[in-house]
Amino acid sequence: LLDTPVRKVVCVSTNHITALDMLGLADSIAGVANTELIYNKSIVDKVKQGLIANIGSGEPNYEKIVELNPTFVITSGSWDGGDKMKLKLNSLHIKSVLNVDYMEQEPLARAEWIKFTAAFYDKEAEADSIFKQIETNYLALKAKAQSVSQQPTVFVNIPFKEIWYMPCGDNYMTRIIADAGGNFLWKNDTANNGLNLNLDYEAVYARAANADYWLCNGFVRSLADVQAADKKNTFFKAYQTGKVYNTDKRSTTAGGFDFWESGTMAPDKVLADMIYIFHPELLPKHQLYYYRKLQ
Repeated sequence: LLDTPVRKVVCVSTNHITALDMLGLADSIAGVANTELIYNKSIVDKVKQGLIANIGSGEPNYEKIVELNPTFVITSGSWDGGDKMKLKLNSLHIKSVLNVDYMEQEPLARAEWIKFTAAFYDKEAEADSIFKQIETNYLALKAKAQSVSQQPTVFVNIPFKEIWYMPCGDNYMTRIIADAGGNFLWKNDTANNGLNLNLDYEAVYARAANADYWLCNGFVRSLADVQAADKKNTFFKAYQTGKVYNTDKRSTTAGGFDFWESGTMAPDKVLADMIYIFHPELLPKHQLYYYRKLQ
């Protein structure tokens, strides 16, 4: 059993930091992992000042966690080794709380996990107010995008070690692209690896050669990087027309993407970006927040 409100916590995943920050509870964060991947400047500054402990990357520094004596450690299940971590923490008599928001594939459902975090601090009313505003914004944007007569074709990602991981069907990216008025080319496919497809290059090119937009959620910073990854990438129509975008507008030098840090709690901002990319006439004054057009 846990007494509420809690005193202090350790966050293993960056998006758990965002929920606490949005609720005005960042001061309760005693330790964080993978500091090089954290985009939130105020948290990074506190780590540098020694106000928040760095518990390490990969295998956590359990001695440091014991020293911090947190109310609990927020883990994310098997995604970040949380199951193994839970056993280790139990042996050290440190409580852990499992947050599996990443398993939610509806963008709004994922953001609603802010209520889960809030419950440990008796901040349910604040979380409900924050979520309602996000929901209102998201649904208004979605309604605007559904009025379009033409949906541009879209594909995502870039091969990693010769495998192209493509979301499909019931997937977060698939849902948000649809809500933005985009026609994701694998939306009707059934996954063969979790919620993704493992495809080879030829399979992707056969379907996406003439796609209108390429959302390149990978470690490419420019069109030159896309070409350097594989010269065949230049054959895609989206490359040739310059309609390649990445989620790295807000990112750390080590490859931490704010898209996956604060973006999970701000699906309305992600949706606005996508609508602006696919249908700029609908949001003429919008400035891209997470996405960036590759040059």
